[in-house]
Formats: sequence, structure tokens, C-alpha cells
Amino acid sequence: MSEHICLVVDDEPAIRAYLGAVLRHRGIQCLEAENAIEALRILQKLGGQIDLLITDIQMPGDMDGLDLAYSARNSFASLPVIVVSGHIDKTPKDFVVVHKPFLPGELLNAVDKMMCRPGIDGASSGPLTAPGS
Repeated sequence: MSEHICLVVDDEPAIRAYLGAVLRHRGIQCLEAENAIEALRILQKLGGQIDLLITDIQMPGDMDGLDLAYSARNSFASLPVIVVSGHIDKTPKDFVVVHKPFLPGELLNAVDKMMCRPGIDGASSGPLTAPGS
């Protein structure tokens, strides 16, 4: 299996670390950004190499996580996006929402759902598994 790369965006370092630990345990390489602007720079530089974007919705600055998600989707139409939030008024279309607080299994279910979509790895790739499992 090729290694998948996920961009994790959250302004809280502890949450970024938690998300990264859960994903790395699954065998997914993680890149981290603390805000939407930093995430956009990473996407512009590595765009096609990023397999999944996970972003918090509420972040300080001029651009929140939903703005980031829509901007990323405009540039990379097939990029799977998961948004995480402790409170969300309206579920955004085309994105999977994971509500905080969440257990690792809830996040991984969302990752599996998004990564199993046709077009990832050229076809339906099936659930992500840790290398050697």
C-alpha cells in the first residue's frame, strides 16, 4: 500500500498532536498547520501529494476552517475533506463532519469513509490499514 498523506489543521497544538497520533497509528503520514493560511501554503506547494485534509472549523484569523475547505476544494476538486468542530450550525455539503470530542474510532471511520471514495489511488481503495496489517 502506498503511504497516504494527510494535512491536519487546528490552532490548538494538543488537538493537532492528538489527530496526528491517531492517524500515524493507522499508517498515515501527517503534515500539520496551525491556521488556514499556513495550510494553503502547504497545499500550494504539495497539493497533488495530499490525500486528505482534516481541519477544525473555528480558528482565529481572516480564514476559518470552512473557508479553507472550500478554497482547497476549488483548487483540488477531488481532495477529501473532514471538518472537526465542537459546535457547528450547519453541516457543510461535500465534507464529512466529526464532532468534538471524538474517540479515535470515530475519526478513523470518517477517514475510511473519505479515503474509500472512487478516485483515491485510481479506484476504490478500500479502508486504510496500518502497514503490515
